[in-house]
Amino acid sequence: MLSLMLAAPIAVQAASVDSPASVMAAAPAAAQPTDPAMTQDVTQLLRDWSVIKYQMHDDKAQAQKMRDLLVRATDLQTRYPGRAEPMISTALILGSIAGYEQNAGSLELVRKARDLFEQADRIDPTALDGASAVNLGSLYYLMPGFPIGFGSDSKARKYLERGIALSPNGLESNYFYGEFLSQQGEYERSAKVLAHALEAPVSVTQPVWDAGRRAEARALLADVRQKLVASN
Repeated sequence: MLSLMLAAPIAVQAASVDSPASVMAAAPAAAQPTDPAMTQDVTQLLRDWSVIKYQMHDDKAQAQKMRDLLVRATDLQTRYPGRAEPMISTALILGSIAGYEQNAGSLELVRKARDLFEQADRIDPTALDGASAVNLGSLYYLMPGFPIGFGSDSKARKYLERGIALSPNGLESNYFYGEFLSQQGEYERSAKVLAHALEAPVSVTQPVWDAGRRAEARALLADVRQKLVASN
């Protein structure tokens, strides 16, 4: 069964809490020029994604709403060809649908999401504060390994550490890296990273996402601290 919680590619500011020991080299592509119209369209799409994720509570209804969003995201890819941001947004929605539907086609949706994140990463690894790297990292640790899926803890660590390098103070980059570290039993480091996630600047443009992810980060940090106490 798939249990996906992907990173919303929301831009926030950054300076590092923890210099990762092993950072995957970023793709050589330069950052793409700003396109105000595209930025506005992607921002609205992600706001709507956040409402579905955090303010709806029925998997079937959420999956249908995400499929409606997928039509819009695909249209953005057509309107802004070769841009990393619409690709990232489309991949995020594909992964979300897979998580809500939990059916035989979910794995194929996740593979499509991975391929889009990889394509966006090649085009502009800095797009949306390194969202491609963060999402690839989360996919690699959330997915089962071979022969069922493509999960890999070593790849997850490399991508998540690159996400931290690209967005050291990001709520998303630190949250998912902290969750991964917790799953690896690295509770002390996980607690440090998650605490830093909660120090990220509050997003003015994405308040629903910000509130929802912070609640998840606080809950995970509390759980990690309990495990630290239990292990001592």
